[in-house]
Amino acid sequence: MLFVTRSIIGAAGVLALFSSGTASALNYFELETYPYKTANRGEVEVENFTTYTRRGSKDVEAPENHAGLTRSTLELTYGVTDKTEVAYYRDYAHARGESFEHVASRYHARTRFFEKGELPADLGLYTEFSTPRGEETDLEGELRGIVEMDMGRWTLDVNPIFERVLRGTGPEKDEGWTFKYAVSLIYRASEYVQPRLDFFGDFGPLSKFAPHAEQQHLISPAIDFRVAHHLFATVGVGFGRTDATEQRLVRGRLEWEF
Repeated sequence: MLFVTRSIIGAAGVLALFSSGTASALNYFELETYPYKTANRGEVEVENFTTYTRRGSKDVEAPENHAGLTRSTLELTYGVTDKTEVAYYRDYAHARGESFEHVASRYHARTRFFEKGELPADLGLYTEFSTPRGEETDLEGELRGIVEMDMGRWTLDVNPIFERVLRGTGPEKDEGWTFKYAVSLIYRASEYVQPRLDFFGDFGPLSKFAPHAEQQHLISPAIDFRVAHHLFATVGVGFGRTDATEQRLVRGRLEWEF
């Protein structure tokens, strides 16, 4: 029964995403690589993820290059079963001299398959729908795979990501699918401290990748902390690898499980 439930959620997400037109550009509200583990049945997680861009992209003149921009996301996650969770996000942005503005709402369902260690790699699936505010795009969809491998004290998480615009009037609707990625290499030094190295990127439309200078690739060293029994934090920095990527940013995450 649990496998059927997870299969229905995954299939519904896939069918919905394939039913329409792309969401492009790196999502700085969600610089996160999703692991195999999901929230347990009945578990609630409250999370905040915030980034501050110190130096924007080189290919856009200031102030439009986003230097001095804060992005913050509030997330509420609920474990439907021991292997499937659903979540709601609210994204906010704050430019210097302005107040925080609600820019999007997002919804996701995430599931994992088999038991950990049953396969050479642990597998999961993530589906997300986003409703931006004040843009030509009304609805965006995201589908990402989750592949996790443990190698001694090291854990490698890989998320291939496919996005597209599902409803809207802008030119992005006709571009088709875009391909992005999120990859994390984590060293499990102890139960309380785990250094990590994250990679995030956007190659552009699947039909024809953007020129390298127009692609977005970010490398971000960070550290995960277990602050208390049910309280976790991450702090890190990010460095853009192309002119189109924001060049310098700091990021933080705070998660409370109960």
